Amino acid sequence: MSRNPIRRRTLLTGATASAALAAAAACGDDGPAGTADDPVEISFEWWGDEARADITKQAVDLFMEKNEGIKVAANFADYPAYWESLTGRMASRDLPDVFQMDYPRLRQFGASGMLLPLDGLVDTADFREGVLDTAKLDGQLIAVPVGTNVFGLIYRPDWFEEHGIAVPEAGYSWDDYTELIRTLTTALGDGKWGGSDWTGSYLLAELWLRQQGDSFYSDDAASLNFTKEQLVEWWSIAAPLQADGSVPSPEETAAENAPGVAAGTIATEMRWDTAVNGYWSTVTDGGGTLGIIAPPTADPANLALHLRPAMQYVVGANSEQPEAAAKLIEFLLGDPDAAKILGTNRGIPATKTALDNVELDAASQAVIDYEATVEGHLAGAPVVPPAAAGAVEAKFTEIYQQVQYATMTAAEAADLFFTEAETLFASEQ
Repeated sequence: MSRNPIRRRTLLTGATASAALAAAAACGDDGPAGTADDPVEISFEWWGDEARADITKQAVDLFMEKNEGIKVAANFADYPAYWESLTGRMASRDLPDVFQMDYPRLRQFGASGMLLPLDGLVDTADFREGVLDTAKLDGQLIAVPVGTNVFGLIYRPDWFEEHGIAVPEAGYSWDDYTELIRTLTTALGDGKWGGSDWTGSYLLAELWLRQQGDSFYSDDAASLNFTKEQLVEWWSIAAPLQADGSVPSPEETAAENAPGVAAGTIATEMRWDTAVNGYWSTVTDGGGTLGIIAPPTADPANLALHLRPAMQYVVGANSEQPEAAAKLIEFLLGDPDAAKILGTNRGIPATKTALDNVELDAASQAVIDYEATVEGHLAGAPVVPPAAAGAVEAKFTEIYQQVQYATMTAAEAADLFFTEAETLFASEQ
């Protein structure tokens, strides 16, 4: 049985590709799609597990049924292999037409000209308010969010109720949270804790800084934008809890004796709210309950929360079929039937149509309900992270561990982090 021929030209790069696309448009080229007998082909790649792959392929098959002039070559890998492949292909500009982007890597690809601007290419009218704030670089839309999440405090309401402990209302302070952890740990008894040490997370440090009107990175994302004194303060907040055993020790955490809320050992945990989806069945199958509330704040009038993309879709600058690529993105994010297939696997849907048509399970409904409670507190997104963000984050956590194990003071660790961060930023210039 013969296959339909696929029209695919030789790969173009950089300015050559841009010029070719402009010339094709001027000459009235055949547009975003061919025909069923003579389809154009685009590639689409993402990271994830077999479950994500199964539903994504179902949605892609549906797209091809409804768009017979476009053939999609779909491929996926686990997270490490996916990024190893893409970063290796950057030099030759052999990137997929459409691929899944992790927000901390957006500047790395976007600032180096690897991504096609999407203004006027992808229809963005249906996106929920505020979700595109994290998709722009230097004023250009270079990505669209697939799903969104918001920071929250995931907790065990059944444990609070069992011990008569009040759930704090939005606006409670970091000191209030410290005392809540201490109260919970005392009530829960051996082998359980009210929370864990959160100060090794640079994302939570960024939240704390934003609550004070500051930021982790400068406006151009070329340097840090806070002081060593602020970092020493942040890295000292949980020290009293470490000292009296109200949070797991580094040794207990390393031995996985206290891995978190889902394991039934921790009462509260600050995470992106969609983490609830991964915890839900484990906790509820054991007879427990899960809830989400706003995280603590340094200013009751400024929770500094924002919609963050769980992941994004982008179009490679080398794509020879940008209109077809855009059509696939619009379908995956906005087609009602596709929404039913994809569900909330990639977060709370970014478009209104998908959100209206997705079938929400109990966990996703809990996330939706939480986000409704903090909607009035959402602020603008921080600057798109620098290309060095992954390395900065890893160094932040690594150096703080020296504070946890008491091999460095918070002040010594802050000095080292600033030195290391400066080197990492310089390496990206």
